[in-house]
Amino acid sequence: MEKKRILVAEDEAVLGFHLKHVLIEHGYTVTVAKDGKEALDSYLESPFPVVLTDYEMPGLNGEELISALKTSDIQPVIIMITGKSEPNFIISIMRMGIFDYVIKPIQEFELAIKVKRAFEFFEMRRIETITKKEQQLRLEGQLEWIQWKEKMSSVGKFKRQKQNLFESLKHSFCQGAGFGALVSILKMVKDTAEVEGKYYKIESDLMELVQINVDMAEKSLDLFVEIDALISRDARFDALSLQELYTILKEWVNDFSPILEIQNHRILMSELNYQHLAKKILISLECFKKSFLEIVTNACKFSLPNSTITMILKLEEDWFKCAIYNEPIPNFDGTLGIPIQYENLIFEPFYRLSKHVFEKYGTLDFGLGLSYVDTCVKKHQGKISIYNVKDHLDWNGEPKTKVAFQIALPIVSSAKR
Repeated sequence: MEKKRILVAEDEAVLGFHLKHVLIEHGYTVTVAKDGKEALDSYLESPFPVVLTDYEMPGLNGEELISALKTSDIQPVIIMITGKSEPNFIISIMRMGIFDYVIKPIQEFELAIKVKRAFEFFEMRRIETITKKEQQLRLEGQLEWIQWKEKMSSVGKFKRQKQNLFESLKHSFCQGAGFGALVSILKMVKDTAEVEGKYYKIESDLMELVQINVDMAEKSLDLFVEIDALISRDARFDALSLQELYTILKEWVNDFSPILEIQNHRILMSELNYQHLAKKILISLECFKKSFLEIVTNACKFSLPNSTITMILKLEEDWFKCAIYNEPIPNFDGTLGIPIQYENLIFEPFYRLSKHVFEKYGTLDFGLGLSYVDTCVKKHQGKISIYNVKDHLDWNGEPKTKVAFQIALPIVSSAKR
């Protein structure tokens, strides 16, 4: 994995050498510039995600360097280095739009924590930027509207979903992994079993296959029951503030650590705007946790090992939105991500884009989990979508494809609280 790059603008040679040494020890690739002009030239030649700059430098000082960096297409996350600690001065430099500051003499542990947070903030902001660009492109082509309209016309109102779901199951029953294999194996049993008195003699390997597929079919039927119950019964909904939901989501992410550890994934979760924390939503925590687990598990199963799964939480036009981004492994045909024509199909029972089987995750691998998620979100009067985004802001080569899985839940109006 390529080391993270930092640009340090520091005119004091000794301090510049010390900063470079400390940051390299923490796994970063560091470029040191002796003044603001040299730093700006280095940045324009090859942009850096994070910039540490001294305030007082000859030629182009820290304030002038920050102003110049703010005009670039890709803005870095900036940390100011200063020897001043007066409150009025600190307020004035924070108003420049910097991320944070460190006061001389620099404490190594403080610097390491702030730099780590700066990279996490850069990643969050980068994901939000590419998402906005992707949304603009999709809106221009009216793709989301066309797909949403087609989906709604095919699914109809929520009260008819049960009928549509089980009609789909009826037509697809023998096509799913487990069911189709079970039918084939039972035919083999019929053709190869030998009669010995009152009993049939079956090969042990064949019986083992029967048992494996019976177990999978049983899991499938259990999930059918859960989906049917979710559709047919009234779920318990609690009114939670976004602050309460945010705390719960963080707890769930910690609970999911065994799933993340399978391929050494980690989840980077954004913070909510403090102005939105008091807003409320109606949510059924039981089914939403199961859906959230399904989404995270899918992100892990289909992500490159050792990669980061990014979760962006935000409020837009009275909708709470949770978008989970992952860097996908190639599909069986070599393509990356979810083709546009399949974005709605993956929520259908038994549909699979990949031929992979992920035994370590202990889940069904033919789309039933996402059918449950789709049902759960509709029960919340919410929206669900999955689509690709192109990450053009990664400086390590060609644009990367990321998959975005977004759930939107309505904010409760004041009159309903």
